[in-house]
Amino acid sequence: MKRLVLALSAIAATFTAGAQEFSIDGSVELYSAYIWRGDKVCGTQFSPSVSFNYGGWTLQSFGFLAIDGRYKEIDWDLYYNYKDFSFHFADYFYHGSSYTAPENYFNFKKGESTHVLEGIVCYEPESLPLAARWFTFVFGSWLPQADGSLGRNTFSSYLELGAYHRFENGGKLSLFCGSSVLKGAYTNYTRDFAVIHLELRYTRDLDIAGARIPVTASYTINPYARTSFLNAGVGVRF
Repeated sequence: MKRLVLALSAIAATFTAGAQEFSIDGSVELYSAYIWRGDKVCGTQFSPSVSFNYGGWTLQSFGFLAIDGRYKEIDWDLYYNYKDFSFHFADYFYHGSSYTAPENYFNFKKGESTHVLEGIVCYEPESLPLAARWFTFVFGSWLPQADGSLGRNTFSSYLELGAYHRFENGGKLSLFCGSSVLKGAYTNYTRDFAVIHLELRYTRDLDIAGARIPVTASYTINPYARTSFLNAGVGVRF
């Protein structure tokens, strides 16, 4: 009997420890625009997200829904944290009203699918206010051919370097510099390297009546496209 009690106690302790490691986070935010790597994808949009965390693993899902109904995107990001590094595999699915092909989330056929798969490696040391992130498309960035067909995958990549400062009030000021590496859609498959994203961003979580309210303000410049954007967002975390 004593052994049975000890065994049940050990099992209970194992499940308790596992429960302590597992967590779910989420948010719903409203942005004045959807700016992605130096390009304006759409105007005012809702961005819901949910994150499942267990041990060093995290599975996140994001949505980007234009309020005029002309664009939507569903993203998944599975990653593992190891010390100052994180290793990601992401799936982006998008569709807009201007697309001639019908929407089909389960279509991964080359030339028809609007899924893009990406591998990501991030280095964000806790001891320094710096970050370096490398992104490479492993599916969905096909090189256009002269006859209108699609050729090989370009493995188009994006390198982002960042620095930030945290304020005592919980605010965070970040500066990013992002570059297109290898010919890809960022430069219409014409240049091997181009700076496409310079951004100054301020973020802060406010505590209002017990609710966590994230606010964001940013200014983005795309030197390659010679465009710039102001963006602001507000939401709620849970």
